[in-house]
Amino acid sequence: MDTTIAERLEIVKQERTDVMGEFLSLKAELTRTQKCNDNLRSENSALRESLNSAEHVAQNLMTYANEIKK
Repeated sequence: MDTTIAERLEIVKQERTDVMGEFLSLKAELTRTQKCNDNLRSENSALRESLNSAEHVAQNLMTYANEIKK
């Protein structure tokens, strides 16, 4: 009976080790995903700012072109 308990204990320890390894792997993947998300948010913000600047320049050019026509 002691052998059975020892074997079960060893199996449970191995399962715990496997689960912990999977947990750490998922945690690392989450960290990478969050960093990628942060980078994309930053890039999106920069692109939005560039688009707003380009729209402003286009509006100024249209205003200037309309003034020249008059």
